[in-house]
Amino acid sequence: MSIKTRPFLRDMEGRPVYPIGVNYWPRRTAVEMWSRWDPQGISRDLREIRSLGLNTIRFFLRTADFADSEGNLRLEAVEKLDYFLSLCRGLGLYVLPTLFVGHMSGMNFHIPWDRGEDFYTDAEALSRSRRFVQGLVARYRGEKAILGWILSNEITHYTGQREAHVLQGWIMEMYRTIRALDPHRPVGPGDGADDFKGVGMGFPEGTSEGIEDLKAGRDFLSLHHYYGDADPLRFSHAPAATVRLCDLGIPVLVEEFGVSTALWSETAQADYFRIVLFSTWATGAAGALAWCWSDFPTPDLPPYTHRPFELFFGITRADGTEKPAAEEMRRFARLMEEVGATEWYPLAPQAAVLVPSTFYVNYPFRQVDRSRLYKSLLEAYTMARMAGFEAIFIREPELPPQGVKLLLVPYGDLLGSTWRDLRAWVEAGGVLWSGFAGAVPDLEKLFGVRPARSLDALGSREREEKLRFLERLGDLAPGELIPLLARDSPRLPIAPTKARVLAVDGEDRPFLTVHRVGRGKAFFSSRPLEWLLADEGGSCPRAPVHLIYRALRTEAGISLPLEAGHPALSLSVLENERGEWVLIAINHGGTSLEGNVRAFFPLRHVWDIETGDELRGGEHGFRLELGPWGVRALKLER
Repeated sequence: MSIKTRPFLRDMEGRPVYPIGVNYWPRRTAVEMWSRWDPQGISRDLREIRSLGLNTIRFFLRTADFADSEGNLRLEAVEKLDYFLSLCRGLGLYVLPTLFVGHMSGMNFHIPWDRGEDFYTDAEALSRSRRFVQGLVARYRGEKAILGWILSNEITHYTGQREAHVLQGWIMEMYRTIRALDPHRPVGPGDGADDFKGVGMGFPEGTSEGIEDLKAGRDFLSLHHYYGDADPLRFSHAPAATVRLCDLGIPVLVEEFGVSTALWSETAQADYFRIVLFSTWATGAAGALAWCWSDFPTPDLPPYTHRPFELFFGITRADGTEKPAAEEMRRFARLMEEVGATEWYPLAPQAAVLVPSTFYVNYPFRQVDRSRLYKSLLEAYTMARMAGFEAIFIREPELPPQGVKLLLVPYGDLLGSTWRDLRAWVEAGGVLWSGFAGAVPDLEKLFGVRPARSLDALGSREREEKLRFLERLGDLAPGELIPLLARDSPRLPIAPTKARVLAVDGEDRPFLTVHRVGRGKAFFSSRPLEWLLADEGGSCPRAPVHLIYRALRTEAGISLPLEAGHPALSLSVLENERGEWVLIAINHGGTSLEGNVRAFFPLRHVWDIETGDELRGGEHGFRLELGPWGVRALKLER
């Protein structure tokens, strides 16, 4: 199998770096780091961070502390920054300074030169912003500790949400300002990658050729992953899925992730850290920085006065003792040091999930619930992993790259031209899966069905219905029933003309069909199953829906190096330039797993990298045990 290059960051010496670390405010003073200067406490913090084996911190130049009303630097602040950087340099810590910090932890802090003009487009405001950036970059462009520059901390929380092209214009302006003075270090936006997660306002039609435009002004993507979900399995797969969703061929830095132990147990926080750290590395992330270093003993200090849960995101407690999450960071950092984090590349997936352009483009008179669509995309990824295979995301109007055999369209609300192009892709041998969500030109030519809506069947029925299979599809036998909650879901009554009906609903209406088109096949569902499963208001069970994906994998001829029978177990194989393989095995559930892993290649030995233990088995597989939310890193000798 071919391997996919892992984009990574490089330091001033040109060495590849996988940042593993924390977002940093001092334990004693929190957001008042620069106004309540505590050099002894900061020095102690940094030594403790380094003792965990962490190599990078992201820190914040709260703009009100560093600039005057014209964007000029305050001398007393940069003198403190000089000292802070010298401490980091002395300890061998890389740093990622964040420049525009008008927002932090649920509170806005006034940017001194902001006089109410349009912060993104007003000429004078931009001039003052450039002056601020130029002062910092000119002073510190020779600082070896600085790994890269981060423009902001979620700047739209300070300015208010703006359409993507407005924010993009400002990012480009600041990017060019930095690059004019420091052409070597990477620059990230610090925006949280909102437009990639459907959180931003999106592009107006005609202002962007596609989501690829967001690569401009970014040397890496700044992913802030705070995601809630009622479904534990989708929640566990979401970090890796979102890294895949943000992949444009430039590094994806998991710039923030974490949970507050005011709301989660410390054990659950550690479990979550383990999943995030290992799963994102295994899917090609460029690094991971936890939010945040420490809990704070500052309940009387804004913003913690009105957001007290923000006091408890630390991997250490306010008294300086370690939470279990700190040990997870130590473990991961030790392993990455041992194997060489930047040397390993994920095997190239043979399946893709198509992201509709409505996810990021605001077409006139077309609307979509982007939050629900995001969950539907994550659901598609989750079911792929449950079915034993990995998937990338591609963005309409892209077509699957070479090597992709299966295309999943969880929400089929696409452009007319895209359906035309997909038909040609299927004719050439591809396997397409799509759930109905919008009109399909040449529906009969692609899917072999016609619309069958009648005047006496208008509207949707909000009730549970059962999907019943008429013929075998993979492990799903004739007569097998899958309950589905049909609430709040588009449906297209269909009449097959050339397609075979694989399954019907509770009223024996065609629900799932397959149509051979040229050398390929097109599967069609009269409702979008992934959209149904993403319904937070219902209790639609996933199992055994994922078996449809397993059957699609077989239909597409996807070849796997390894397979485990349990849907909660994901196996991610990484390869290096010497052809060696490492396996990251993750239990995405709260109960222990034990079972056999089947190998589709001659397997000589399997070792646990951390313990050195050899796993029992033979040429065709091995026995694997994992605790709840457990992770093992294994070396495979072929």
